Amino acid sequence: MTPQQNTQQPGYKVARYGNSRYWAVLDAAGELVCVTVYKRGAEEVVRRLRG
Repeated sequence: MTPQQNTQQPGYKVARYGNSRYWAVLDAAGELVCVTVYKRGAEEVVRRLRG
Protein backbone atom coordinates (compact mmCIF):
# COMPACT_ATOMS: atom_id res chain seq x y z
CA MET A 1 0.00 0.00 0.00
CA THR A 2 1.10 3.53 -0.68
CA PRO A 3 0.45 6.16 2.01
CA GLN A 4 -1.71 9.07 0.92
CA GLN A 5 -0.35 12.41 2.10
CA ASN A 6 -2.56 14.13 4.66
CA THR A 7 -0.61 16.19 7.20
CA GLN A 8 2.93 17.53 6.87
CA GLN A 9 5.28 18.34 9.72
CA PRO A 10 8.95 19.32 9.40
CA GLY A 11 11.04 16.17 9.09
CA TYR A 12 8.13 13.74 9.41
CA LYS A 13 4.78 13.31 7.69
CA VAL A 14 1.57 11.79 8.99
CA ALA A 15 -0.44 10.32 6.13
CA ARG A 16 -3.36 7.98 5.60
CA TYR A 17 -2.03 4.49 4.88
CA GLY A 18 -3.63 3.54 1.57
CA ASN A 19 -7.43 3.32 1.63
CA SER A 20 -7.42 1.87 5.12
CA ARG A 21 -8.28 3.33 8.49
CA TYR A 22 -4.60 3.27 9.47
CA TRP A 23 -2.10 6.15 9.61
CA ALA A 24 1.54 6.09 8.49
CA VAL A 25 4.48 8.09 9.83
CA LEU A 26 7.02 8.85 7.11
CA ASP A 27 10.47 10.41 7.47
CA ALA A 28 11.77 13.30 5.35
CA ALA A 29 12.94 10.86 2.64
CA GLY A 30 9.48 9.29 2.43
CA GLU A 31 10.51 6.06 4.17
CA LEU A 32 7.90 4.38 6.35
CA VAL A 33 8.67 4.68 10.08
CA CYS A 34 5.53 3.09 11.53
CA VAL A 35 1.81 2.48 11.01
CA THR A 36 -0.75 3.28 13.71
CA VAL A 37 -4.48 2.75 14.09
CA TYR A 38 -5.21 6.30 15.24
CA LYS A 39 -4.07 9.64 13.81
CA ARG A 40 -3.48 10.90 17.33
CA GLY A 41 -1.10 7.99 17.91
CA ALA A 42 0.82 8.82 14.74
CA GLU A 43 1.11 12.45 15.84
CA GLU A 44 2.43 11.28 19.23
CA VAL A 45 5.09 9.17 17.51
CA VAL A 46 6.20 12.23 15.51
CA ARG A 47 6.25 14.34 18.69
CA ARG A 48 8.48 11.81 20.43
CA LEU A 49 10.80 11.40 17.46
CA ARG A 50 11.29 15.16 17.23
CA GLY A 51 12.33 15.19 20.89
